[in-house]
Amino acid sequence: MGPTNHDRFVDVNRKLEHKVRELHGLKCLYAHAYYTEDEFWDIYDRKSYEELRTKYKAGSLPTVYDKVKVDVRSAQDVSNMSMGEWVKHTFWSTWPTSGLYGVYRAAMGRDYLLKD
Repeated sequence: MGPTNHDRFVDVNRKLEHKVRELHGLKCLYAHAYYTEDEFWDIYDRKSYEELRTKYKAGSLPTVYDKVKVDVRSAQDVSNMSMGEWVKHTFWSTWPTSGLYGVYRAAMGRDYLLKD
């Protein structure tokens, strides 16, 4: 659990990321990342990652950075949301709603079929 104030929450996460880097550690990528893209690729080996994406023809998929990054500027403090915004935010951020919707969209759009 972290601070409920969005700006404070981001600040605490950025400090944690800096401390992990200072200690030569790596943040697990199942969590959100507040790194800038340059910071992220300074930490994680972009060259090897891109080689794997090329080898497995995954260039059209989002990068791992795209999946874990948090757009701090567009994120909202829940306490400042209207009731409608809060309901929408709560619905889409509740597990497994967004994941199941993504699977449904991929299946219906057949996006999971890669073209050569």
